[in-house]
Amino acid sequence: MLKACKIRLYPTDKQKQIISSQIGGTRYIFNRMLALKIYTYKKFGKNIGKYDLIKRATKLKNRKSTQWLKDVDSQALQQSISNMDIAYKNFFRRVKQGGAVGFPKFKSKHHSRQSFQYPQRVKLNDNKNKIFLPKVGWVKCKGFRKEFVGKIKTVTVSVEAYQYHASILIDIDNTSIPKTYHNNQIVGLDVGVKLVVADSNGNKIEALKLERELTKLRLRAKQLSNKKKGSNNRFKAKQKLAKINLKIANKRKDFLHKLSKQYSENQAIVVEDLKIKNMSKSAKGTTQTPGKNVKAKSGLNRVITQQSWGMFFEMLEYKLKANGGELIKVDPKFTSQTCPKCKHISKENRLSQSKFVCKKCNYTNNADIVGALNILDRGIHGNNAYFQTSLDDVA
Repeated sequence: MLKACKIRLYPTDKQKQIISSQIGGTRYIFNRMLALKIYTYKKFGKNIGKYDLIKRATKLKNRKSTQWLKDVDSQALQQSISNMDIAYKNFFRRVKQGGAVGFPKFKSKHHSRQSFQYPQRVKLNDNKNKIFLPKVGWVKCKGFRKEFVGKIKTVTVSVEAYQYHASILIDIDNTSIPKTYHNNQIVGLDVGVKLVVADSNGNKIEALKLERELTKLRLRAKQLSNKKKGSNNRFKAKQKLAKINLKIANKRKDFLHKLSKQYSENQAIVVEDLKIKNMSKSAKGTTQTPGKNVKAKSGLNRVITQQSWGMFFEMLEYKLKANGGELIKVDPKFTSQTCPKCKHISKENRLSQSKFVCKKCNYTNNADIVGALNILDRGIHGNNAYFQTSLDDVA
């Protein structure tokens, strides 16, 4: 079983320079080999394999103009080529399958987050407060979870907003997952815009308050736009903006980790099978057929993105699996318009964002709680049998 752990690194000034050179070298080899792949395919209609590219990268070390690649860890260079080759193959696989395509992009040194990957030879000391990185040496670290015992598969070193991190992927020998959840409950969750989560037990979790950070983010973005391109002031403004973005991302992840940890103590969680990408599509339309309520839809898309439903479901799924539980996804149709007591479906049942009153039996409750109850019902009885069940059957 694979588990990941992200730790904070505290390198010395010399180690920072070495890490920077590793990032630059792996980025250079990624871009050069991707350009070679594109050129060969366009010119001759052929594809250069990963191992041929690795041989070419080795030859580059002996050239006078690129001898500096010898200072970069050889396996980190090979891993960079391997990652590029996988992204290249995935593009053609998605094209054949008719899915969403995305051609590999050249890496930019101006991106706020820079990283490279070690495939092996990374180790931790006994106290787990230092990590050995090839070419860099022993680096002070903090935040490693001591219960993570197993073989280190890969380590990704990243730099963002002057902060250094290492994401460690560990293979934990755990063939049989014990049931460690604390109760045998099955809970339905309804994610929303006003509330992050409303569950079938009547609990309502409000969204994380980030108004102060988002206001500061807009201010820093405006300051960045006024700086001259290529200037030192623009570079400093960009780093300040990246720092705020990182702070917001960390707060949101911390909030979602704690929330998913709380719900992973249950035997099973039922959620809607949402197509988040489709839900957050732009409403601009085309010149011939312009969209309606574009500004309102743009605001809704922003809120959906900020709530990070997809990330929450991913966290919930792997934590439930680790505890021996299960995540169940059901059809989201009419969950907020259906009365959980008499099963009457009508748009008029939902009087507002938060108020639900059934037009047939006068059942009243919070609209999000009603959605969670219906989601739970579908998880227990299945989508097909949903409309034939009642709230008494669930109880």
